[in-house]
Amino acid sequence: MPIAVDVAILLCGAARAVVERLNAGFDHAPGAGFRFDASHHPHVTLSQHFVRLERLSEVRRLVGDVMGRLDPFEVRVTGARAGRTSQVLAVEASAALEQLHERLMDALRNEEVAGDAASFQAGDEPARPSDVAWVEGFRERSSYARYDPHVTVGIGPRPLATAPFDFPVEEIALCRLGRFCTCRDRLASWTL
Repeated sequence: MPIAVDVAILLCGAARAVVERLNAGFDHAPGAGFRFDASHHPHVTLSQHFVRLERLSEVRRLVGDVMGRLDPFEVRVTGARAGRTSQVLAVEASAALEQLHERLMDALRNEEVAGDAASFQAGDEPARPSDVAWVEGFRERSSYARYDPHVTVGIGPRPLATAPFDFPVEEIALCRLGRFCTCRDRLASWTL
C-alpha cells in the first residue's frame, strides 16, 4: 500500500508562533483550508514522495543516513508571496538547504511508487486531485533546479506581509501528508 510522505523541516518556537498567528487569519471551514495544530505542522518541505508502507523502515533508514551527515544551519524567510492557491512565506534557497534537499531526493529515488488519494492521511477531508498531482510530480516539477523552498501559511487569496526573519533548524521529520499537502503524523524525526 502506498503512502504519501514529506521529509520536512518543522518550525519550532518563535518561527512556529509567527506562522500560526498568520494562519489564524485564514478560512478554516471544512474543505476550505487548514489550521496549524498538534497534527498539522508548519514546515519547509525538503522532499515529497509516494512510498510503500511496507518499506517505511527502509525509508526511515535512508533519511536517517542523510541526517547523520547534517551540520546545524539556519533558514531565512525573506518575505511573503502568493502561491497557486495559497499564501506562503518565501525561504531563501541557501547552499545548506539545497544540498540537504538534493541528498534526500537522491536517497529516496528508488523508493518512489505511484500513489493516489487513499495514500494520504486519513481523518481529514480526502486529498484533492491537485494534492495527488503535486506529490506525483514533485521530482519532475519541484526538485533540484526547480526546488522552491517555502512555508505554506494558508489557503486563499488573503495577502500576507511579514518582515524577514531567520530560524534555526531544530527538527526534521518524515511526516504523512494530508489534504493540501500538510505535514500530519510524524513517522520519524531527527533533532539537530
